[in-house]
This record gives sequence, structure tokens and C-alpha cells, in this order.
Amino acid sequence: QRQQHYLVDRIQSRWIHAALVFFILVQLTSSLIMHLPGPARTLTPLEAGSFLLHRLTGVGVLFVLTVHWLWILSGHLPEGLGHLFPWSSRERLDKALEDMKPLLRFKIRDLPEKSALAGAVEGLGLIVATLMAVTGAVLFFGISVSGTMSPAVHAVKEIHSFIATFLWIYLIGHSSMGVIHQLLGHRTLSRMFNLTLR
Repeated sequence: QRQQHYLVDRIQSRWIHAALVFFILVQLTSSLIMHLPGPARTLTPLEAGSFLLHRLTGVGVLFVLTVHWLWILSGHLPEGLGHLFPWSSRERLDKALEDMKPLLRFKIRDLPEKSALAGAVEGLGLIVATLMAVTGAVLFFGISVSGTMSPAVHAVKEIHSFIATFLWIYLIGHSSMGVIHQLLGHRTLSRMFNLTLR
């Protein structure tokens, strides 16, 4: 029975991650094309469509992140909350730092298959994505149809754009490590994209 619950939690985690990856990829891609509307700016259909897509998928990101946080905080994370946020445990933090040694020595083949460092990095990514979603929600309601906004909302917009840089870095780095683990035979990507109870 416990094993069955573990497998159900694992598959739920995969579906949540798949939804997050999809929405965040659309968000980041559309941000490269879109432009904000403005009184002195006429948007092309592509720019206007990208802006609308960015707004709508932003709602999707916020929804999935809300579900993800509720899922984590309700105790369904198979490895426990400390896997994502090891900062409060000296033992977990030491393990994460230990897992960094192969990277610092450029000995990629020595990377462990199940890494405390990977969990800590995933937790940081979750925090960055959440900050993006929260600031995006402010912009969703704070920017008018004509593109005007208050100084406070404009400040949030600058923060939103600043955080986006870190999300790009996280996405590229996290994806690259997933490919490296897959090439090392750890089947990380195979398990991640296996959305069944196997």
C-alpha cells in the first residue's frame, strides 16, 4: 500500500513538472517576440498574439504553481520538503555541498544518480518561478489594455524582467544537467517523461 502511494505521488509530480515545463517554455519564448501595447505603438499581429499568449499562459503557470505548492506542503513530496529546501538541515546541506565536488573537479561521471544538490537546485528554481508568477499576476491586473501602468506596477515590471534572466539560466542549466545524467546512464529524462506508473 505504501509503495502504491509512493508511485502515485511520483506520477503526480511528473505531471506537475510536465505542465510547468510546457507553460514556462511558452512564457519565455513568447517574451522574446511580444511587445507591450502603447498609445504610440502599433503592434504587429505576431507581437499582439505573443503578448496575449504570454498573459494567458501566465495564468496557467500561476495555477500549476499553486497546485504544486499545495501538493508539496500537504506532504506528498516523496523525498520530503527538505529535499527541495535543505538550508534548515545541516546534514542535508552538507550532502548537497558534497554532491558539488564532482562538478567543481569537472568529473561529470562521478555525479550521483540521486543528488541532494539536484533537489536544492530544483527548490531554487521553484522559488524563482514563483516570484515570476507573482510579479506576473501583478502585471496582469496592473497593466491596462492601452499599456499604461502606475509607477509601482512599472517597478514590478522591471523586477519581473530581471527575474526572467535567472529563469533562463535555471532552465538551460537544469536541462543540460538532465541530458548529462541521461548520457551517464541514469535515465533521468526517461523517468521524468514517463507519465505512467512504471
